[in-house]
Amino acid sequence: MPDRRALLWWGLLLAGWSAHAWAQTVERNLSVTPNARATRPLVIIGPVQPAPPVVSAPAAPHTGAIGSYAAEAPGPDIRARNVDYATVFPVIERVPAGATINQVAWRYAIAGKPPGFEAVLCWKDAATCWTVSDASNGNTRFFNGRDANQAFTLLYRVRGSGALAPLKGEMNQVIVTYDVPR
Repeated sequence: MPDRRALLWWGLLLAGWSAHAWAQTVERNLSVTPNARATRPLVIIGPVQPAPPVVSAPAAPHTGAIGSYAAEAPGPDIRARNVDYATVFPVIERVPAGATINQVAWRYAIAGKPPGFEAVLCWKDAATCWTVSDASNGNTRFFNGRDANQAFTLLYRVRGSGALAPLKGEMNQVIVTYDVPR
């Protein structure tokens, strides 16, 4: 029968190896330094990233009329970190009552995206938003079925600390396509 210390040594060796393999899989959430004499792995907690929104089931096909409007507005200049900057896109055309969104396209421009840059496109208020930080243009069906008569807002923020060179906001746009009620 093997020595109790030998079993303990092999157990610790295997535990350290599996923790190291797991750390490679998890990447930034768990860090295990090879040959370290720590009794527990070091857990690094970073900023909380919101989970992507749950995509709703596709709406039933709409066979009626569709409409759309485009709204443009200049983006704000970003001059400080950890401050929210907003571009509001009002509904600029007459949208029939009861019209529901079936697609939203966006485009924003800013002179450079520093580390920590975040952008979210929000419908009506900041409770219903789609993260657009990684793509300065695109489209989504996330807002499908919502009231097309409500305004959109693009919110910017640069997280972090230290000085920030001012970033010039440029022209931003949303295009809302909607289903006209029958």
